Amino acid sequence: MKGIFDSVYRLLKWLSAITGLTYHEINIVVYYILVPLAFMYLIDRIFKSRKLVIGFIVLIVIALLLIPDFSSFSTNLFNASVDFLKWFDNIGLNYVQASVVICVVVPTIVILGLIYIIRKRGNRTAKND
Repeated sequence: MKGIFDSVYRLLKWLSAITGLTYHEINIVVYYILVPLAFMYLIDRIFKSRKLVIGFIVLIVIALLLIPDFSSFSTNLFNASVDFLKWFDNIGLNYVQASVVICVVVPTIVILGLIYIIRKRGNRTAKND
């Protein structure tokens, strides 16, 4: 798990360097905007809609307009996320393990599950044609 954690950390640091965002900012962008946006895009594909993606983008734009200092906001939200992940120590997962499970394994399972549903529905539609 440490290897996965370190790889994700290095990727986020690299993204931070190329975007000019701080580590905390890029972390928030990835885990609170891009990952949920990917979920919503895939769910919209299942239901042949764009409502979730459009609604989420509108919500994010409004939130970004209302947040006076994104850097400070990101640091506070990042610290709250760290506290949340440290809570899993109560059930036997340290910070690194909880980070990998919550931030890598669960999103990967959700994305793969949604892609499976999309493909299964696509195959069913093709067979009915």
